[in-house]
Amino acid sequence: MIGAAAVFFPLVGLTLGLSLAMTNYVLVAYLDSEILNIVLIATLVVATGGIHLEGIKNTFDAIPTPKNESRGNETLGFVAIVLVILFKSGAADSMDEKLTLSLLLTPVLARWALVIFIYGYHDRCEETPRLIAENVKLWQLIIATAATLALVVYFLGRKGLWIGLSVSLFALLTRSLLHRRHAVLTHDNFGAIIELGEALSLILLATL
Repeated sequence: MIGAAAVFFPLVGLTLGLSLAMTNYVLVAYLDSEILNIVLIATLVVATGGIHLEGIKNTFDAIPTPKNESRGNETLGFVAIVLVILFKSGAADSMDEKLTLSLLLTPVLARWALVIFIYGYHDRCEETPRLIAENVKLWQLIIATAATLALVVYFLGRKGLWIGLSVSLFALLTRSLLHRRHAVLTHDNFGAIIELGEALSLILLATL
């Protein structure tokens, strides 16, 4: 089961982060920073097959609007994708020597956020995501948290703890808001939390 492998989610993020960091290291001497940032974001999209962007689109498409509480507004999903990409690009563009390290850590933090997002909410998920969430155990959350925080603290010191705290609280808050809006969590929400977690992590790494 996918949920049983939740302890490895940050490791998957580390693999993605290494590929991004290596891409940046190889191309930084040849491409303008703005073009390179687009290449890096495109690399991440290709590596994940774009499924997380689809998740964020479907999540925001389903949010009811004040004019129509019974259904969502399909333009919200498109706007959400554009904003996430712009925030990622803007955060990356504001970094120089920190960019390689930030690219390494961002996918790790985002996938750790997914573990937090899933844990303990299996009874409030649709059927397919519930099968995943049911297999996420406390020991997996503890190991994933310990490994992620050890990595960010090793590279960032105390600042890494503040970033970890911010990402974890964001995951819990987003889960609560989505549950209140939709009653149940969907598989698309899983992809959305990864995209939002990556955007938030890059912003925090760029500003703190």
